[in-house]
Amino acid sequence: MRQGFLALVVLAFAAPALTANWPGFRGPHGNGAADEKTLPLQWGPKDNIAWKVALPGPGASSPIIWGDRVFVTAFTGTKASEIIRHILCFDRGTGKNLWQKSYPAPLPENDYAKQVVQHGLTTATPATDGQRLYVYFGRGGLHVLDLDGKPLWNADLGDGTIVFGSGASPLLVGDKVIVNACAESRHLVAFDKVRGKPLWKSEINGMCWSTPVVVEPAKGKQEILLNVGAGLYGFDAETGKELWSVDIVAAYNGSTPLVRDGIIYVMNQGQGEKEFVAVRAGGRGDVTKTHVVWRQAKAGASYTSPLITGDRLFYVSGQAHALRASDGQIVAKKSLQGVQSVYGSPILVGDKILLFTRYNGAYVLSADDKMQVLAHNQLGDDSAFNASPALVEGQLFIRSNQYLYCIGKK
Repeated sequence: MRQGFLALVVLAFAAPALTANWPGFRGPHGNGAADEKTLPLQWGPKDNIAWKVALPGPGASSPIIWGDRVFVTAFTGTKASEIIRHILCFDRGTGKNLWQKSYPAPLPENDYAKQVVQHGLTTATPATDGQRLYVYFGRGGLHVLDLDGKPLWNADLGDGTIVFGSGASPLLVGDKVIVNACAESRHLVAFDKVRGKPLWKSEINGMCWSTPVVVEPAKGKQEILLNVGAGLYGFDAETGKELWSVDIVAAYNGSTPLVRDGIIYVMNQGQGEKEFVAVRAGGRGDVTKTHVVWRQAKAGASYTSPLITGDRLFYVSGQAHALRASDGQIVAKKSLQGVQSVYGSPILVGDKILLFTRYNGAYVLSADDKMQVLAHNQLGDDSAFNASPALVEGQLFIRSNQYLYCIGKK
C-alpha cells in the first residue's frame, strides 16, 4: 500500500498541470457558462488589456482556447471570386501569430453584401478536442487540422448558398463531429472525428442557423437537438434517425437551445411572433402535446442564445430579460443602450452576466432579477462585435471585425 501511495505521489508531481479551456461555441459545456467565477470587471482601450492583435478581416466566430493557444477565423474579400477564409492561431500569453491557413472560397459563393454584411462569411465558431481543430466554412466545407495547423482531412457538405449565409458551429460528441449543413444541403451530418468517415446524414425540414446540442434523457440514448424553422427536432446520436419533434414558432432560427436536467429551453422570434419553450427530452414522433412543459409567447429572440442559473433564464433582445425556468413567467426586464440588434450571446461567470453589444461596448450585469449594471466598458473599436466572448483563467477573449483582444492581466 505504501509503494502504491508513493507511486501516486510521483505521478501527481510528474503530470502536467491541467489548464482551463474554452473548446467551442458557448464554452466548455455548450451553454455559455464558464467554470470559473470571476472575470475582469473594468477595462478600456488602454486599461487592463493584456494584448490586442489586428485580424486580416471581419468575422462573427468566437475565439476558442486550448492550453496556451487561441484560435479564431476571419475572411477577406468582398466579391465571391475574391473571398478567402482564414484560420489563425495565436499564443495566448503574448498574442503572437503562431500560424495561419487560408482557404479560397469555392464558387459559387455569396458576395460580402446585403444580409451577409451583418455577420460575415466566417460565422461558425471552431471546436477542438485538444488534438484536432474542427472548422466549418459553410460552402467552403469542414476542415480538420492538428493544433499546429497541419491539415488532417476535410469534407464538402454541400454547394448551396443562401442570402443569409451560414452560421452553425460544429459539435463534438464522443467520436463524432456533427455539423448543421442546412444552408448548404438541408442536412445534419455526422463524421468520425478522427478519420473523417461519414457516419450518417439526416434531412432537415426547414432552414436554421442554430448550432446542434446534445442531450441525455433520463432513459435512452444520447440525442442531438436542432432548432429548425419547422420545429425543435431530436435525432438519435448514433444513427441520425429522427426521433421526435415539437412545433415552435417558425422563424429565422439561429438561437441555440439550452439543456439542463433533461429539459430543453429554446427560443425564437419571427415576423410578428416570438416564443420561449421548455420541452422534456425523449419521446417519439410529434410530442408537442405530451412533452412541452411550458410556452411563453411574450419572450424570445432570433440570434442570441439564453443562459440559465438557478431558477432563472436570461436572454437579451431589445432588453435584458429574466424568466422563471420552472414555468416561463417573465419576472424582470432591463433596458440597456445598444442591445436592439445583438448578435453575440452572453456568458455566465459566477453570479455575473457578460454581454458584448455590436457597437455600444460590453455590459456586466448581476445574474439576478435586478440585472444591475455592474460595469459598462468600451474598447474604442468602432467596428462591429458580433461574436460571443470566451473566458479562461481570468482572461477574457473577444474579437471584433478588426481585432482580437485579450482582456485581463498579462
